[in-house]
Amino acid sequence: MKNFFRYLQGYLKIRVWGYSPERFMNLCSNRGILLWDITRREEDYLMYISLSGFFRLRPVVRKTGTRVLVLERCGLPFLLRRMQKRKVFVMGFPACLAFLLIMSRFIWAIDLEGNRAVTDDMLMDFLAENGVEYGTARNRIDMEQLEENLRETFDEITWASVTIDGTRLTVNIRENDLVMTEEEKEEVLEEYPASDLLATQDGTVISILTRQGVPQVTAGMEVKKGDILVSGAVPVFADDGSIKEYQFCHADADVVIAYELSFEEELALNYEYKNYTGREKKDFFLSFGGRRFVFRLGGCRFLKYDTVTDARQLKVLGQIYLPFFYGFEVKREYFEVEAVYQKEKAEEILEERLEKKIEGLYDLGVQIKQKNVTINTVDGLAVLNAAFDVEGKTGQPRPLSEQQPALEGET
Repeated sequence: MKNFFRYLQGYLKIRVWGYSPERFMNLCSNRGILLWDITRREEDYLMYISLSGFFRLRPVVRKTGTRVLVLERCGLPFLLRRMQKRKVFVMGFPACLAFLLIMSRFIWAIDLEGNRAVTDDMLMDFLAENGVEYGTARNRIDMEQLEENLRETFDEITWASVTIDGTRLTVNIRENDLVMTEEEKEEVLEEYPASDLLATQDGTVISILTRQGVPQVTAGMEVKKGDILVSGAVPVFADDGSIKEYQFCHADADVVIAYELSFEEELALNYEYKNYTGREKKDFFLSFGGRRFVFRLGGCRFLKYDTVTDARQLKVLGQIYLPFFYGFEVKREYFEVEAVYQKEKAEEILEERLEKKIEGLYDLGVQIKQKNVTINTVDGLAVLNAAFDVEGKTGQPRPLSEQQPALEGET
């Protein structure tokens, strides 16, 4: 706090030398002139003094026979004096702040998360139809209505969340694929008060260990994808054996089922690949408000090339995105080369793809009990067919509806 007030009042860094610097400091103390951060050197002293104290030094300097030299000027008074000489900066700084304040009231970045079947283009078109584009005012966006429209427009979407952080709008959706990630499962458990546990594929129940909820299947039963394995509605019975009410919870169990998996992969024996020459041409560009200005130095003489865009968006303070983009358009020259896979090479490529599939199953905790793999050549294609008999855990939460199941005797 002392440093802040010193900055407001202004202070100096001075060098003191001469006949009696020690007496100089004693007289300053007696007269209430504050000195701090005093550093002694071989022939002089370095110290700081307030601006008001400096103007009271003349009699002290004469009396002690010392000399004083100003080394640095610090504080707000000196900053304001320097500002007066830079009128353009003085006018531009508040104008820049005003510009940032105005720009922060609009959306300049849109992120899409969780979508697979619903493409980015489909979501961007949907947002545009609902009045959400780059440059849309933040206060004009009804996030709850937008979430509801997403669920109504796309049958694939079962859950949607729209959030605004600074000038960035994030659309996070979940599609009706019964296979959820662990993070998605945790989100369901946190957001909803109760849930059932559903099967994620067809199969035969091997074992079930229920920790919470009411099991709906037993070992040996056949289940279909989407069937309820464990219910989150727990009945409470009355003395006469009838169901008095339901208590709701998050169904939780370890359910292992046996099921079949099939995998098919095709590879064309005749193919073309791009042989890149290593030659590139870079063009700098600026983009604002949907318009792109490319600064090209000469034309591109490549017959065939790929264009890769490296674009960056200007942002302030890590959250305020501005409608300015810059970067490079990189053109990479290539020639198309025709080639033919030998049978051994084609089988090797297909087997590598199969190994990646198997590794993915192991990562999910699936045990492969039996597999049957064949590779055949048909009409210029190498075709791999694989059938697996596997065992693995199944079950994912589905939020329970707010309406509880009907009690006995109710319709």
